[in-house]
Amino acid sequence: MKKIFALSTALVAGLFVACDDSSSASDDESSSSVKAESSSSAKDESSSSVAADDCVLEEEGVKILLPTEGAELKIGDTVTVKFVANYANAGGFRVLYKKNADDKGTDLFETSIGDEAPDGKSCTTEKAVLKSDLVSASDEAILRVQTYNVPKIRGDVNIVVKE
Repeated sequence: MKKIFALSTALVAGLFVACDDSSSASDDESSSSVKAESSSSAKDESSSSVAADDCVLEEEGVKILLPTEGAELKIGDTVTVKFVANYANAGGFRVLYKKNADDKGTDLFETSIGDEAPDGKSCTTEKAVLKSDLVSASDEAILRVQTYNVPKIRGDVNIVVKE
């Protein structure tokens, strides 16, 4: 009886070790893929002159990282819109082009972008085309990123759009 108990204990212990080893192998694989994604993201961010630690927002709101303040763009350009947001009830985001401060704005995307409830710990990056039927030339243009559910939660950046 003692031999059977000792044998069954050894088998059970072996199963725990085997399960533990396989799960740590999976953990190692997933962490290496996360590292690969992080390093490729870092390349994208550095090529866009945005550091990884810029993709953190402690307070509630929206912070636009790209385009930068005063960026000069042309109608027809593809612009990278990169922002970090922290708002539990965002419901996604709108990206608006405003010719000036008085303009109501025109959506640059047909649908919402970004997380429904961002936690301020990562950036959203999208490409938008400044189509001539959506934007017009302006030295006082504003690119706005705002939540769908609460429009007062937003970020603005002044840009210049030329013909």
